[in-house]
Amino acid sequence: MLEKGFSVPELAVPALPQGISWIPLPPGWWVTGGVVLIALLLLALFRLARWRRNAWRREARASLQQPHSVDGWLELIKRILLMHQPRASVSNAITPEQLLQKVDIDDDLRQQLSVRYCQPDNQLDAGRTARLQLQLKNWLEKLPYV
Repeated sequence: MLEKGFSVPELAVPALPQGISWIPLPPGWWVTGGVVLIALLLLALFRLARWRRNAWRREARASLQQPHSVDGWLELIKRILLMHQPRASVSNAITPEQLLQKVDIDDDLRQQLSVRYCQPDNQLDAGRTARLQLQLKNWLEKLPYV
């Protein structure tokens, strides 16, 4: 078909659009930076609000390490309960038995706290105090975040 000496003409290169860049254009960088900055600010505000809402938990953990009398332990438990339950339900608990029903501690400790409440010698021995501190710490960790 092709005779000797006949050459095929070069095909014309069609005009192609420019390649698409993976990097946004300069105005896109400003928008992307603004969105990231707003997201970081919102994240920081939420973390700060949660940290402030849980200040009572940090104070309670620090207070658990201090030695208390039975009256002091019951006062601390009541302060913690007031953070999670309506004031009316907590203030209706007149006796220590009613107050301690809402707390996860051993029956032995519950009975000792009830018996020694408002007594002249209302200190727990070292073993019971350590058990109470551990159980109150575990109870405090199980409470939901407010």
